[in-house]
Amino acid sequence: MNHFQRWMAWLAAVTAVPVGRPDDGVNRPLSGALLTPIDKPWGEQFQELADAREAWRRSPLARRFVQLITAYVVGNGVHVAAEYRPLDRFLRTWWASNRMDLRLAEWCDELTRSGELFVVLYTNPVDGSSAVRLRPAQVIDEIEADPEDYERELRYHEAGSRFDQLEGRWWLSPQHPDAQSSTAPILLHYAVNRPIGALRGESDLAPILPWMQRYSRWLEDRVRLNAGVRAFLWVVNAPARLHAALRERYTRPPEPGSIVIADEGETWTAVAPTLHANDAASDGRAIRWMITAGGPGTSLLDLGEGEDSNLATGQVMTEMRRRFLRRRQSYLQWLLADVAVHAWLRFAATQRLSCRQIAPADVRVEMPDISVEDNRELASAAAQLASALADLSQLTGSGPAFRRLALRWFVKFLGEQVSEGEMETVLAEAGIAPPQEGAADESKSVQAAQTGFQKELERAKECAQDESGR
Repeated sequence: MNHFQRWMAWLAAVTAVPVGRPDDGVNRPLSGALLTPIDKPWGEQFQELADAREAWRRSPLARRFVQLITAYVVGNGVHVAAEYRPLDRFLRTWWASNRMDLRLAEWCDELTRSGELFVVLYTNPVDGSSAVRLRPAQVIDEIEADPEDYERELRYHEAGSRFDQLEGRWWLSPQHPDAQSSTAPILLHYAVNRPIGALRGESDLAPILPWMQRYSRWLEDRVRLNAGVRAFLWVVNAPARLHAALRERYTRPPEPGSIVIADEGETWTAVAPTLHANDAASDGRAIRWMITAGGPGTSLLDLGEGEDSNLATGQVMTEMRRRFLRRRQSYLQWLLADVAVHAWLRFAATQRLSCRQIAPADVRVEMPDISVEDNRELASAAAQLASALADLSQLTGSGPAFRRLALRWFVKFLGEQVSEGEMETVLAEAGIAPPQEGAADESKSVQAAQTGFQKELERAKECAQDESGR
């Protein structure tokens, strides 16, 4: 049976349902197990995703906003590692085999365009390795969630794209009971701009799409009108006896640069449209302000308009953008760690490894700096903190608890992520024993490590000052 015969057989088995009744196929519910009134109807969601993708393809402003977020969030690359050695070895192999360095920019672009990422893990049942692929948000038309907990998503329905796949297919979530006992592909769902109680995310371009369309139409109209300025009309005043001869002579207007010898009483006047283009400048600027207001903390400075801006306004707008980008970078950081953990769990289950429980916090994802100025500011802050802690230790003493707290503060002011294990290693090398319950005499360890602590603080202060000088 070919595709046409399958299609005809399917049509013959269809029972028409009047529009407006249940199961009419027009307003399909967003979730089978949970209906959320917060989510948009699937028709609106589908159209919004299509409009965002089309705007990214055709609008320079939309393309610039998407590239701006990706350029700052992903930057020159991301590094993934872990303290747990088996997990670290797995991450290195999994990251390289899936070419994640090349995929990150596409992931960030899609997260900005669609507001969602649907990540599929295809697990090899032999070696336990997982291949990472993405499904477009526009093909996922239904999400089935736990009726008691809407954040516990169970299944995702993908609409069919061919005659022999009209019913589509269901993808299992890692939280589905059947996903734990098989190596079938699983789908991970991540979303941004998601209201409380909703299942679907929203595109970063969604609020500014109408204004981008208005600006595009306004700009096209201005181009057409200004093109009309270059066109003009000849008005010829002549006696009535010359009308027939002039019509026959000038069936085609004279070419530019030609010489016309007019008869007595014949006058020529060029009439061109008069446009006050300056009057429309404020309208275009107002539309551009609406576009940048919905952008990722952007301003007209990002569009090359800085005529009425100064250094103070530029710094304020830059800080707004940094805060937005840091929040998006933190979400992408957790997203990558979560995908890596699910890939590891499937690997461990396939190979039947006996290992400790792994969570996204066990995966260290190092993201690039949003701004190079951050390093200078952090180094200056760490240098001042080291000096203040050194002075404070002379007044209050430098016990083990104070030293651990000082090191934690110092790492925080440097803006780095250091695990407790790494901090204990640094303290142990300085001669500071780890805290123990019921220690008999803590004063001896305090006196033994006081000299090492002072040296460590001075060394840290010198390093921070060197970093600040750079």
